[in-house]
Amino acid sequence: MKKRLDQQGFTLIELLAALVLFTIFGSVIWGLFFQSLKYNDAEVSKNQLQQETNLILSTIQQMHTSSTITSIESTGSTLLIISDKGEFPFNKDNVLYQINEPINLPNKEFHLVLTLSSTENSSIQLETETTFSKLK
Repeated sequence: MKKRLDQQGFTLIELLAALVLFTIFGSVIWGLFFQSLKYNDAEVSKNQLQQETNLILSTIQQMHTSSTITSIESTGSTLLIISDKGEFPFNKDNVLYQINEPINLPNKEFHLVLTLSSTENSSIQLETETTFSKLK
């Protein structure tokens, strides 16, 4: 039998080396993908807390300017603003509301420390400190 020396193809060592490199590369890409998903979820939660805070502060400012707020209370998953025009509750399933202390008004000026926390990730928290004033 005559042996052919010009055979082309991959050796078993070359295939195994390619498989190892592909596995390492795939593992790195897989890890980066899931890490980016985790960071994306955290940023989405922070953004939602910021939007909720902006809505609450805007509502309090409008109510403080146009009517008389009698109290602001928080009970974990609900923030309740009571004014002479009615009650305005804020409640979301994935947000915990906390204020520095229950605020009993009417005052022309009051200080508010509002903390919103994500129930999905306890390390995500947004604290806002502000003072509301009325000129009249």
